[in-house]
Amino acid sequence: MQGSIDTREKLLDRKRDYSPLLVHLTKDDKDEKGNLLMPAKDVLDTILKEKTLRAFNHFFPYSPNLKSQAASVIDKFLVVCFTETPIDQIDVLLNKKVQKQFNPEPYGLVFKKEYIRDNGGNPVFYTTLKIAKPLWQYLYQPYVEGKEQVPDDALCKLLALVTKCQKGDDFHWEREWRIVGDLKFDLNDVYCGLCPQEERPNFESKYGVKFIDPYWGINKILDKLVRK
Repeated sequence: MQGSIDTREKLLDRKRDYSPLLVHLTKDDKDEKGNLLMPAKDVLDTILKEKTLRAFNHFFPYSPNLKSQAASVIDKFLVVCFTETPIDQIDVLLNKKVQKQFNPEPYGLVFKKEYIRDNGGNPVFYTTLKIAKPLWQYLYQPYVEGKEQVPDDALCKLLALVTKCQKGDDFHWEREWRIVGDLKFDLNDVYCGLCPQEERPNFESKYGVKFIDPYWGINKILDKLVRK
């Protein structure tokens, strides 16, 4: 007997590795020498005050010498990052042993995936170096060699989504999404916030946003968010 055909909504509801949410984690702000400028808690507080996620990180799929590039070009590759990791598994990303460059703290914001998509967000394209390098050379190298003018914005937005994967340098398990440029939001656009349990009352009373501890299990998370 042929089974019934599930709707998209039913299928996604049953798919346990799928999350309708995207998470932005914050880290301590440090200078080039590693000196602490602002702890992650205060970084999150600043984000909520300004209602803006600022694009500080630049991503090149095949990195030329960045110092040789004009600031106006580098700025085209600045992005805000999110992870598609299910909300009850965010604690895995906080394990410093598995991180390479980005070492987040247990602070951040959670948004509906459709909201991030509507604001220009897109999943990262994870490719092997064999694919990333020719793509870069074909689309961007002419500018580096002075054969073309400043690359088109749309082209840079595409290239900023490409991340090369190779043995020993493969982070596609982070299931990253990116928005090129800053993201301005209203507090009611935030699905929930992340912070240690003892700091929840302060953040919630200050901003009117529900907060959960990223180290909570799924049952406690659901209990908190269902009450929301």
